Amino acid sequence: MIMLVGGLNHVFQRSASGCRRTVAVVEKSKRWKSNVGFVGLGNMGIPMAKNLLKNGYGVVGNDVSAERMDLLRGLDGAKTADTLQQVAASSDAVITMLPESQHVLSAYSALLESSKPEQLFVDCSTISPESSKKVSDMAEKKGCKFLGAPVSGGVVGAENGTLTFMVGGDESTLTAAEHLLGSMGSRWVYCGPAGSGLVAKICNNMILGMTMAAVAEAMNLGIKLGMEPKVLASVINTSTGRCWASEINNPVPGAIENQIPSNNNYLNGFKADLLLKDMRLGESLAKGTHTQTPLTRLTVDVYARISQMGWGDKDFSIAYKYFKEQQS
Repeated sequence: MIMLVGGLNHVFQRSASGCRRTVAVVEKSKRWKSNVGFVGLGNMGIPMAKNLLKNGYGVVGNDVSAERMDLLRGLDGAKTADTLQQVAASSDAVITMLPESQHVLSAYSALLESSKPEQLFVDCSTISPESSKKVSDMAEKKGCKFLGAPVSGGVVGAENGTLTFMVGGDESTLTAAEHLLGSMGSRWVYCGPAGSGLVAKICNNMILGMTMAAVAEAMNLGIKLGMEPKVLASVINTSTGRCWASEINNPVPGAIENQIPSNNNYLNGFKADLLLKDMRLGESLAKGTHTQTPLTRLTVDVYARISQMGWGDKDFSIAYKYFKEQQS
């Protein structure tokens, strides 16, 4: 059925699976003028903020990097705030996209100092479920609404507005946040109470890391045996080895012609160190539930070595270069 979100000039379509997809953009003459705070203006944060601006929101941003703050200020309709307290005070809703649990906990300690009753906070960071639950409790004590909503889709999804949000928290709060999510993504899934979205995201990223390592390892072998990268990738992508790591973000330079990190010296993607962090979160959750994750352990070892080699700021598809340079 078609669902009109009242007063916000967005139309969403509900599919049979319960997911929503934006089917119309905001009319320029009827823009919703509320300000959205955005904390964390990295490779994901800037394109997400751009899509908010595109859909008629004002954006008030903050980042520890002066360069990223300058980049946001250069966008029409965007402003910056010097402190997190100023972000919260000048916004109707706040989105955070930060690297690790400690950054999120610290940020919300400051943001909530200047929060308003019923103010909406959405954390899109990939952190531990326990940390997300703590932030949820902090927000509830201040009378605010909070969702833990990590994303899938990477930088390309952030740029194209096709992210998937894995949402944990109160389902009625998700309803209130749909207009925001629909401006940055094409799909969102309600996963359950606070922390549930992080469980889903961490499990997803465990698979992501393992499949990238597998594609990099197999492509490296095939190329060393004389296969042309494009031919080998074409075979895999039309066979049972087909996966996101091969078809969309292939780790071999030139294997596919898309604008992907491996074709750009592994820049502007999902940092290997962040993937390593997420997989270690998975190991921690597995340990707490006495669950065996031997493939995760092997993949963590690979990315730990990649980090030690000084490649942690590169896209995690740099695993191919790692395997290519190893001596048997």
